[in-house]
Amino acid sequence: MVTDKREQERFSLNLKARMSCRHTEESTVVETVAANISPGGAFLKTAHPFDMAAKVQIEFQLQYDDLKKLKFILSMETLKQLNKNKKKYIWVTATGVVIRKEDDGIAIIFDTDYQITPLRTGQ
Repeated sequence: MVTDKREQERFSLNLKARMSCRHTEESTVVETVAANISPGGAFLKTAHPFDMAAKVQIEFQLQYDDLKKLKFILSMETLKQLNKNKKKYIWVTATGVVIRKEDDGIAIIFDTDYQITPLRTGQ
């Protein structure tokens, strides 16, 4: 019997995302979709040949309601402030490392330095 050993709940949100390698001369930005996401990582659909252990930066566009599902990556005070300001869309910027490659994408484990910023458009 195979059991799933993930400690964190994953959400299948199919989020628009942009991803790029960190610390390289190339400034290639790959438009992609995060097939699923958790506070600890994500699986991103891409045919781009990212290397194993590559350091990447990912930007996700979330709706406020989806952000609430992932509230454990934010303080309650931050959620209250975003709700108070009536922001419909939020950018989540995270950095991480490629830990698995598959034919249809890559798995990323996040670093712990999330940045949450309200979008200026799509309010």
